Amino acid sequence: MRLFEPINIHGMELENRIIFPAVVSRLASEDGYVTEALKERVLRIATGGVGLIVLEAAGIMDRKSGTLLKIFDDRFIPGLQELAAEVHQKSKAKLGIQLVHFLKLSRSGYRQTVEELSQDDIKQVVEDFGAAALRVKKAGFDSLEVHCAHAYTLSSFLSLRNKRKDEYGRNLEGRTKIVKEVLAKVKAAVGEDFPVGCRLNGDEFILGGNTLQQSRQIADKLARWGIHYLSVSAGGKFEDGQVFEGIAWPYSGYSGTRTMPTKNMPDGVNVYLAEEIRKIVAPYGIPVATAGKIPTPEFAEAILEASRADLIALGRPLICDPDWPNKAKNFRWNEIVYCKYCGCCTDNDRNFEPVVCSQWPQGSLNAPADFAPRRKKES
Repeated sequence: MRLFEPINIHGMELENRIIFPAVVSRLASEDGYVTEALKERVLRIATGGVGLIVLEAAGIMDRKSGTLLKIFDDRFIPGLQELAAEVHQKSKAKLGIQLVHFLKLSRSGYRQTVEELSQDDIKQVVEDFGAAALRVKKAGFDSLEVHCAHAYTLSSFLSLRNKRKDEYGRNLEGRTKIVKEVLAKVKAAVGEDFPVGCRLNGDEFILGGNTLQQSRQIADKLARWGIHYLSVSAGGKFEDGQVFEGIAWPYSGYSGTRTMPTKNMPDGVNVYLAEEIRKIVAPYGIPVATAGKIPTPEFAEAILEASRADLIALGRPLICDPDWPNKAKNFRWNEIVYCKYCGCCTDNDRNFEPVVCSQWPQGSLNAPADFAPRRKKES
């Protein structure tokens, strides 16, 4: 199976094409530190046979965000270092981490926009990404990923809805300027040999937002600026999100259902986005990951065989059954506990609760070691 062929990403050798993308677990501490519960979650997924884990989004600035992992200060390095060492010791998985910057939100309804940032603010964002990248390398990770998708700062700069009138807006060159500066700062911090990826929206799925027309152009620029892989997502915007307790939730509107497709949506509904972006960046030798309701090994394999993507990102399926890769590799497909796309884990995230699967035993924070499909009782 192509799914289990190795792939080299700028010197980082993955033993297969399966990625666990950045999925917030709500298992970090309130201060943003690695906890034992988070470590157990990551190790459970790592030992299930995945090729690469991209650790949940880590905040690069000192801002209140609940139980979100943070990396804005050197004091976070020891916990991350210990986690990386254990992953490398106990599995063959490579470990990356996603770096994210997000704007201010308030329960009063206020939501900061990119138009409100001063040029000094923008310079600080760039500096914060660079400083965080250096911490990633010091902590012993294998790669890092810059978050340019969904509702967050860099994605909002990239969007057609960015209405800044200065050199960080107005046109494609302006809207991509901060990302170009961030990547230059990050690569300077970690060195040219360190793999740097990017999560990018193929389509924002909001009125007036980016479509494939813009994302293809952005992908071409990222390739020219030396990105080493692209992970293609979609949607997840504040603009159509429902409001919960005064705060809009970016994964609750239609755009959010495209980030995490629901059970009534077609399998692989977003694969065409990765396929189109791959046509742009493949000549540069840049692999592309696709994500979004890819439930079975057969379906994942068909995507790779058709050259629609180079990597398969499985978020909810690997939360549900971390052993999905090992079972698939050994053709024990009937033993995989398949994700039902019920939305339980998404609701946990929205409610700032530990992200768990509805199919696990009640009270569990991880899938059991011998997790298997429930058998119907014989009558």
